Amino acid sequence: MSALSYLHHPPTVPRQYVTINDLIKKNAALVPNTEAFVYRPVHGPRQSITYADLYDRARGVAQFLLASGVQRQDRVGLFGPNTLSRVVAEFGILLSGAVVLQLNIEFKNASDAVDILDKSDCHVLFTDPGINDSLLPIVESLETADENVQQRRKYIFLRESNSSKLVFTVIDDIPKQADVRTVLPEVYPEDDALVFTTSGSTGKPKMAVHGHFSLTSALGARKVNTCQRSILYNDRPFCWIGGTVMMASLLGNTHIFTDSTLGTTGRGIKKIWTILKEESVTYAFILPYCIRDLITEKDSIPDDGYRLERITTSGQIIDNFFTQVVGRFCKKLIIGYGSSEAGGMAFSELNEGDVLETGRVGPPVPGVEVRIVDEDGCPVTTGQQGNIQVRSTFLMKRYHADTTMTDAVFTSDRPPWLKTGDVGLLTSSGDIIVRGRMTENISRGGRKILPNAVDDVLKKVVGINQVATVAVPDTRMYEEACVCYVASDLTPKHVQSYCENHYVDKDSLDGMGYMPKYFLRFDEFPFLHTGKTDKVKLKNEAARRLKLVEQ
Repeated sequence: MSALSYLHHPPTVPRQYVTINDLIKKNAALVPNTEAFVYRPVHGPRQSITYADLYDRARGVAQFLLASGVQRQDRVGLFGPNTLSRVVAEFGILLSGAVVLQLNIEFKNASDAVDILDKSDCHVLFTDPGINDSLLPIVESLETADENVQQRRKYIFLRESNSSKLVFTVIDDIPKQADVRTVLPEVYPEDDALVFTTSGSTGKPKMAVHGHFSLTSALGARKVNTCQRSILYNDRPFCWIGGTVMMASLLGNTHIFTDSTLGTTGRGIKKIWTILKEESVTYAFILPYCIRDLITEKDSIPDDGYRLERITTSGQIIDNFFTQVVGRFCKKLIIGYGSSEAGGMAFSELNEGDVLETGRVGPPVPGVEVRIVDEDGCPVTTGQQGNIQVRSTFLMKRYHADTTMTDAVFTSDRPPWLKTGDVGLLTSSGDIIVRGRMTENISRGGRKILPNAVDDVLKKVVGINQVATVAVPDTRMYEEACVCYVASDLTPKHVQSYCENHYVDKDSLDGMGYMPKYFLRFDEFPFLHTGKTDKVKLKNEAARRLKLVEQ
């Protein structure tokens, strides 16, 4: 056995060289009456769609897009909270041969989305104006306010709207307009399928492109077992790779979801648990802060013997505290490790009584290679800490329209390794332990907030001389964003108000957005001998002033 830090778990099942489209059609034939998706809104009745209906409606959307001039491998935008209409739109885009461009808008003026749409040459956008047009101002800001300028994009709304500014089609009206004679195009496994957007270190969005084959193989898509199907619960935004609609649907399983904002407050976990029981969910993807809520509320949640087969969680480093969920709410706890660029990389399975070492995420997923390297890119010995790199067929293909960023994140090896940006080590027993990030990302729940992106917004505020957004500890969310700034006259309330006017907060797709939680004014920042801000001292001082650590 090599003494170098390298692990590889070969695939356990043969991969099928198929597309997402192949599996959508296959499931409609094999399990036509099985509920593909079930929406349990916080307010309102249960809604569902079967595999047969999903395919029929998505095919109609595809035919409409083709008649509208959409070409194979064109990028079609998709924005909005989790709804059944959004699911239909996503599969319709794929069936048309186009690529789904997932949008997660952070700014109230949608400037981040405009940048993505322009770089992607995207001329068609499915978008949700929101309940009672709550998201309409954001959507309308995608177009110029000048009424004499022609509308730049074709809009398909996912629900009815009273917008008088935009010319749009409502998705429910598409069946009346689609030409059923339109033949769907041939789509190939190597074709682009989905683009997941994530903020870059400069605040400009990155677009991770995944192909059909990488997604079908990564999710273990294979012949549907019509006798033993599972019911998945996952309420994460569909535009996140961790919340993707592919997770259950490619296997012919049922995907239960509710409003992503429900779990952001501690009070929501009781409602979520009720939904899990009523839908007889077998496995659930739940973020760490919701698991913490389950453990905290365990005495107030009646124990009637219902147990999930497993709970899967990811998004941040967790410790042994979270194992308390095993035995009380589930039979197994799965710790997942992945990213928008790499997909799933590793997982650790814990049973009742097992002890979790902080940061341990288990062995690589079958089909994934992992190595640990030093700053020069050379492999280190087993047990030595270094930078984590991965290689598999599950990786993204590239960052769209950004060769420089793509070259920076992949090594020059053939085939290349992906630099995850994480620091960790490999154990002699074959497990990965993640120690943290090479960058200064703030891990709020399952969301990564980039300090530089917040700083770039606040540098525009007149009167701020210096600004540095840092992570401070949070019992429930793991970390929170704290804006530290140097200014003579601006109060924290002024800076907070400026952020509130720029960031989408409670109306964001996950109910949190990029909005910082804390704002602190400093007379001056601590500095390193190099003249740069000492971020470590600044973080410690911010946590002390906020009384988030022992004094």
